[in-house]
Amino acid sequence: MKLWQKVSLTALLFVMLAIQITQFLVLERSFENALLRERQTAVSAHEALSASLSNHAAYERLKAGKLLLSTDEIADLLTSTVTADISTASSIAVFLNETLVVCAGTTLFQEDLGLLSDLVPSGAIDEGKSVIRDVGGATYLIITSTVQLETMPYALYTAYDISDVYATREQDLDAACMIGLICGAAISAAMLVMVLIFLHPLKVSVQTIEAVAKGNYSLRVPEHGSSELKTLARSINDMSTSIDEREQKLREIADSRKRFADAMAHEMKTPLTSILGFADILRIKSTVSDAQRRDYATTIVEEAKRLRSLSAKLLQLASTDSTQLDLTDIEVAQLFADIAHTMAPILARRGIRLKTLHKNAALRVDRELFLSLLYNLIDNAAKASPAGSTVWLAQSVLDGHVVLSVIDQGIGMKPDTVRRATEAFYMEDKARSRKAGGAGLGLALCDDICRRHGARLEIRSTYRKGTTILIHMGVAPTDAASPAKDAEKKPPQPDATRRRPDRRHGGRHKP
Repeated sequence: MKLWQKVSLTALLFVMLAIQITQFLVLERSFENALLRERQTAVSAHEALSASLSNHAAYERLKAGKLLLSTDEIADLLTSTVTADISTASSIAVFLNETLVVCAGTTLFQEDLGLLSDLVPSGAIDEGKSVIRDVGGATYLIITSTVQLETMPYALYTAYDISDVYATREQDLDAACMIGLICGAAISAAMLVMVLIFLHPLKVSVQTIEAVAKGNYSLRVPEHGSSELKTLARSINDMSTSIDEREQKLREIADSRKRFADAMAHEMKTPLTSILGFADILRIKSTVSDAQRRDYATTIVEEAKRLRSLSAKLLQLASTDSTQLDLTDIEVAQLFADIAHTMAPILARRGIRLKTLHKNAALRVDRELFLSLLYNLIDNAAKASPAGSTVWLAQSVLDGHVVLSVIDQGIGMKPDTVRRATEAFYMEDKARSRKAGGAGLGLALCDDICRRHGARLEIRSTYRKGTTILIHMGVAPTDAASPAKDAEKKPPQPDATRRRPDRRHGGRHKP
């Protein structure tokens, strides 16, 4: 059963009960008042008859000049008086010691003498006692009292037909039931319409949820109606928006993974093709000069190194989210010294100088991952810089948080390149990048490592003038500080890059 049907039937049931109970109480009150009026009228008539009997007896005694009237004279008096007053009652009977003296009107007391024992079971009459009895298909109000006539106690019984009161009651009950049914039907129809109107927003909400469940996340529920329905509509809209956003993110992730897989297959295929090609030449050619052999072997070695580097970076990139960080407090001076020592041979072969600038500060990081982060940034800076240039590794404080900077005066990047620099496998100049041994994974890996450390990677670059990579420690990534927006304005170089080296400290800048 649907909700609107349940609401309508429940409301109809309670309305019908309320109408019927109200009508019943009103009718019962009216019936009791009618009975009370009938009893008061009957009691008055009965008392008047009793007084009339006593007065007639006294009058006849005075008229006859006797001290007491005889029993026969009293019987005649009763007959004449009762016969004269019978118009006020349905039946009148007078008994003396359970012997019927006179009876007028209907033969009620003559045909059903059991009424007397019912009315006076103990043989004694209660003054003014009234009872209601059903006799012969009619309803009577019977009143009893004792009348003293000439020292003799006579029992006076009067019966009044009140069948009309009960008949009226039955008619009123039937009419009330009919009126209740008509009113209930009208009210139920009105309530049905109102319930359908009130529940229409809920129906729209259900239809929207069903559409969302089928994949139509663009639908929204109009927020109108009662406060509860507005809250429901708002919640459904928020849910649809959230699902739509997550679906978009999942689609983007799926597309990104597909591009990642395609690019990975392409990047791995290139060195493998070179390796297999030159190895096959060495296998097939019967005579190979020393120069050719060295050239082929050098190509194979370089491509193998690039394949090894590519696989290592792919492994690092895939494991950064799942790797549990081993955070320790490391002095910046020690961290810079370790990276300078590690990078010295590589930079020396390229003719690049590395200079560091730092203050007395400590970082809570995963040492191996953070060294990998700095290694990649410095390696990228060295690849983009001409021989004989300098790469700076600096540490400063900005707005209360530590900032690490890797600065070069290399070829720089265009704004579009800055915006996409952290995408996996993205390379602006693929030929030059592959020649330098790159695969477009360095900055993507660096961005993931920063994110795992709760830091933000910022790229500031000017084409053909150089690049500055900033690592804001303890500052979560935000859209407002995206590299794309920062790349459109000329990046200010940190103060450390503007200072002249202090020869007394072995080429290091003073903090």
